[in-house]
Amino acid sequence: MRGLFVNQPTPRVQLLRSLIESRRWLVILALLGTLLRFALIAKTPPEHFLDEVIYDSIGVSVSHGLGFKDTTGFFAYRAPGQGAFIGLIFTLVGHRPYAVEIAGAMMLAGLPFLCSRMGRILGLSPLAANLGATLAAFHPGITYASTTLYPTVLTTITLTLAIWLCWESIERDRAGWAIAAGLACGLAGAATTTFAPFAFFAAVIIAFRRRFSMAVLVALFGLVPALAWMIRNEIVLHDFTLATNGGYNLELGANDQATPRSGNWIDPQLDWSVGEVRFDRNLRDQAKTWIRAHPARYAELSILRALAVFDSVGKPRTQGVNSGRLAQIVGWALLPVVLLGVAGLILRCRHPIAWLTAAALGLVVLSSALTLAKPRFRLPIDPMLCVFAMSTAVSIKHRSLPSG
Repeated sequence: MRGLFVNQPTPRVQLLRSLIESRRWLVILALLGTLLRFALIAKTPPEHFLDEVIYDSIGVSVSHGLGFKDTTGFFAYRAPGQGAFIGLIFTLVGHRPYAVEIAGAMMLAGLPFLCSRMGRILGLSPLAANLGATLAAFHPGITYASTTLYPTVLTTITLTLAIWLCWESIERDRAGWAIAAGLACGLAGAATTTFAPFAFFAAVIIAFRRRFSMAVLVALFGLVPALAWMIRNEIVLHDFTLATNGGYNLELGANDQATPRSGNWIDPQLDWSVGEVRFDRNLRDQAKTWIRAHPARYAELSILRALAVFDSVGKPRTQGVNSGRLAQIVGWALLPVVLLGVAGLILRCRHPIAWLTAAALGLVVLSSALTLAKPRFRLPIDPMLCVFAMSTAVSIKHRSLPSG
């Protein structure tokens, strides 16, 4: 028998295989994954990292109708998606940060269904597709992210949904699917600024498949959230910008102390008194001056940071569960899955889903190469990499079997 099982399976193995191949397996994954995330949320101390405290304050401001304000006032430093999401939860249930984590944990229950569907679209068998969904359902990094207020979970769900909806808009050639795809792309970009251009690249890919009207709709609805945020920033901060963190991030990656994994370990000279917009411009100018003086060193850092995107261990400055020995072991264990996923993108390079996934991954690689690299930047793409990793595993297995 050609497949993941070559010898005639025993009745118990056959029963397990039948279960994994069925839709019931996806339901089991959704339930067990959600229970696991709930357990981790219950065991996680209520203290939050500094960025989480800021996201919490944004959510409180939004829930009170005061707009997007952090601890310093109006801002454009952070993307609006997570603040709006937290604000919505706080409006419904009051100021309960754990409710945000619970909502994220429940949202991730849809991940195995999306990943299994994507695997089947790529031509995987029900067994292989559901095994890929299993990897995604219990991804340790994403599971850990559900215990935080970071935008990782929201970005992961919306980006994975966007890739699937873009494929459906190509196949079905229906306006409704394209509008939904555009909105999902826009939400992913609103949650994490790195993915704000994804709607444009998705539209290009869809147009390449000769679905021109679908491409226009995806671009239109996908880029509207970013444009609306930029207009808001022009009105509030007098700066038509998507974010005011580019200069700061560039400075972190362009100085004498920078290394491929230095990230937030570097403390640049900060002068917030000039205001958020001027602060960002000053740091950008400072970083550009260093780059012009050290082009070879910056090129070396950029290449190494691009490679560091595939590292799931990192060098976290904030200590906690994310920096312990177990986290390091799990991080290194993820490396084969990530590399097999990249190999799958290459092997399936003619499929639109591979193009869409590669576009999202390319945005992370480019952003990290230019500024700083952290493992969590790649996490929203990991569910799709799990699917492509399984595709690679199946291809290797098939090629290792004798013909006939």
